[in-house]
Amino acid sequence: MKILITESKDFSQKALEMLTVNNEVVISDIKDKENLIESIKDVEVIFIRLRFNFDQAVLQHAKKLKYILSPTTGLDHIDIEYFNKCGGQVVSLKGETEFLNNIPSTAEHTWALLLTLFKKIPSSFEHVKKGYWNRDLFKGNNLRNKKIGILGLGRVGKQVAKFADVFGMEIQYFDIKNVESEYKKVNSPEELFLNSDVVTIHIPYDSENHNYVDEKLLSRCKKGIILINTSRGGIWDEDYVAKLIHQNRIGGLATDVLKDELNGEKRISNPLVKLASGNDNIIITPHIAGATFESMNLTEEFIVSKFINLVSSEK
Repeated sequence: MKILITESKDFSQKALEMLTVNNEVVISDIKDKENLIESIKDVEVIFIRLRFNFDQAVLQHAKKLKYILSPTTGLDHIDIEYFNKCGGQVVSLKGETEFLNNIPSTAEHTWALLLTLFKKIPSSFEHVKKGYWNRDLFKGNNLRNKKIGILGLGRVGKQVAKFADVFGMEIQYFDIKNVESEYKKVNSPEELFLNSDVVTIHIPYDSENHNYVDEKLLSRCKKGIILINTSRGGIWDEDYVAKLIHQNRIGGLATDVLKDELNGEKRISNPLVKLASGNDNIIITPHIAGATFESMNLTEEFIVSKFINLVSSEK
């Protein structure tokens, strides 16, 4: 089969060697949509990351495409319904809990964002770079004894809970599933937002969870709450979050994701991006929570193995 790797920078050498056995592998680092459309016209398999949205407008040009390999749990960058109708299959990390339990990068990034907000690191560093040294401007807060609310106690949520435990935080969570846990489960997401000093979001994004964190939930926020999102931008109502920041209801916000983050025009006009330039208590990173060398190589190798096993079973 002809396989295209669309983002080749730092791609796992082991995964590449596995793919090249009995296949023609094209290694690329595609930068724009036009080049992407041209490149996928005659390939049967593509290995993708998160640079592009593989929607119908793109996929309709890939007449020979049979498989999309994506080393991600979230799949909102792929029009799965359309691709399945075309007879294609997506190979991803979704549901691969046993393997993913050994991937710590998203939880680590969540914790980095939390500490950065509490300790006011970006603004104090900018202060020093300008030649100043006034510690009184940047008094932070301890994490110990603060209440952290975890929305979704799945793989990442459980890892975050372990970090919180080490830091002496009071841990509570809400999950629609029955989860075995030593931590306190609250009765509703509303209760979680009402009684937490920090809420960190770890639920998967799909059509049912679009704007799950909506005005109803956010209006219950404890004044001065810290909000962290390393899930997907579509999980919460960004406009209402921005409104609460304007009203000084939110003490700090950190997100690794944005709604329509791959659309340059929409990204620039995003209400949170606009607010970030004038607010030291907002941190936005470009969807890098899972982007560590170790985690990316491990997930690439896992996806390639999964793909090879799938193709072998179909012969």
